[in-house]
Amino acid sequence: MANELFATVDDINAHLPENKAAISDADDDLLQVEAWRLIRAKLSTTFATTTLNDWADPDSTPDIIRTVAGMVIAAKWYAELYAEDSDTDATFANNLYLQAMDLLNQIAAGLIVITDDTGEPLVDTSSLSSDDFYPNDTVPPVFTMGKEFA
Repeated sequence: MANELFATVDDINAHLPENKAAISDADDDLLQVEAWRLIRAKLSTTFATTTLNDWADPDSTPDIIRTVAGMVIAAKWYAELYAEDSDTDATFANNLYLQAMDLLNQIAAGLIVITDDTGEPLVDTSSLSSDDFYPNDTVPPVFTMGKEFA
């Protein structure tokens, strides 16, 4: 699996205090996998598997998903880094994680719309109806089981 799945090191460091911590590429491998699993699991009922599979690296991943992944990874790494040192640092990491989860929940609920590169909203599989499939009740069948050919 690639080192960067949904977020780059810059996406992660954007959520860390500048003067206090900065993650490097060598520090994020397991956290990248954890964020990837979390985001895919949460959005698996919202987006088609093919859509999720299209997000193969940060360049092909929508910006808001990169943001969420960066926040999740930063929160987990920061919590690990300062686990024994300070309650204040644990609060920072926890708040960052909760913000990421809130964004993810809003995406799953359809309150935040994810668009493709052209600005078109990605298809939300949770809102598909029978009208999205063919044949359906609105279009009569061309032939049926009881029809005889002459």
